[in-house]
Amino acid sequence: MNIFKPSNYNVILILLSESIDETDLQILSIIQSNSKIGYKRISKITGLPLSTVHDRVKKLEEKQVIKNYITVLSEEKLGFTQIAIIGVETGALLYKNVALALTQIPEILEVYGTTAQYDLMIKIRTTDRLHLSEVLNNIRNIEGVNDINVASILEIFKEEYTLPLHSRDSPIEP
Repeated sequence: MNIFKPSNYNVILILLSESIDETDLQILSIIQSNSKIGYKRISKITGLPLSTVHDRVKKLEEKQVIKNYITVLSEEKLGFTQIAIIGVETGALLYKNVALALTQIPEILEVYGTTAQYDLMIKIRTTDRLHLSEVLNNIRNIEGVNDINVASILEIFKEEYTLPLHSRDSPIEP
């Protein structure tokens, strides 16, 4: 078996860099699919003693492998139906300042520095076109923003909130 095939390569790097073993990956896969799951249920799924599950989760939290436990809300049911991906062109000197200013706008969910046509790419969710227009004006008014390119999202075919954690031998089913 070639464990260095592309689908397993990143997992191996994680295992080497963070001293995370297959059991940790299994626990992480379970937790990320349901952060409300209790240690007792994880113990039953994995076959590990309850105390081992508790200790491993605490160590993963201490290492910041588990950064937080969050609730995924229904954007549609809360009215946040307008989605846009925005390319932001900045001046080289103000790149970081613009990125930091963008992180302060609540409707902006993600901010990425890129090697693409635009210096920054952001994902935004708003309630409607008027709300989107207001946020876009706020972005345009940030010192250092030279230009923006807005792509409104029409359909979502995949939107994941979990990482593709797999063991070296086979996928872990949550």
